[in-house]
Amino acid sequence: MADSQQANDQYAALERLYSERRWAEVEASAEILLTELDGELRSRVLLLLGHTRLYGFNDAGVAAEHYRQVLAAQPEALLVGIAQEGLNQCLAAKELSPSEEPSPSDAMPWLEQIAGPEVASSGANSPTEIAAGPDQPTQPTQLSPKESAELAKGLLGVVIRPN
Repeated sequence: MADSQQANDQYAALERLYSERRWAEVEASAEILLTELDGELRSRVLLLLGHTRLYGFNDAGVAAEHYRQVLAAQPEALLVGIAQEGLNQCLAAKELSPSEEPSPSDAMPWLEQIAGPEVASSGANSPTEIAAGPDQPTQPTQLSPKESAELAKGLLGVVIRPN
C-alpha cells in the first residue's frame, strides 16, 4: 500500500490529468492506484473514475458502477452525496439527447477555473459564482491564491463572506 503522502500526491496528479481532459491517462493511472488504496482516498479515486467515464467518455453505464462502488464503501457523507448525484446523472444521461449530454465542468466546475484558458472552455476564468438564497442575488467573487491551491489539491471548501 502506498504511504499517505505518496497516495495524496498521486491523487492530485489524477485530478490534474482530469482537469486537462486526458481521460485515458486518468483511467489508466486510477486503475493502478486503486490496487494500492483503501478508505476515503479510494472512494475519491472511484468518484474521479466515475466522472471520467460519465463526462469524459459519455459512458453512463460504467460510470454508474464506479458510483455504486463508492456508495457501497460508505465513505463520509460528502462523498456519498457526490456519488449519489453522479449516479442520478448517469440515470438521467440515459434519457438525454446527445446535445444535452453532461460536460466535465458539470462534475467539477472548480477544475475548469483552475485549468486556465488553454484547457477550460469559455467563461472558465470568470469569477466563481456563490450560491445565494432565493431572495439574494448571486454575487461573483475571486478565489484567493490559497483557496485556488486548496481546490487544486482536491480539497473541497466553502467560504462564506458577508455582503
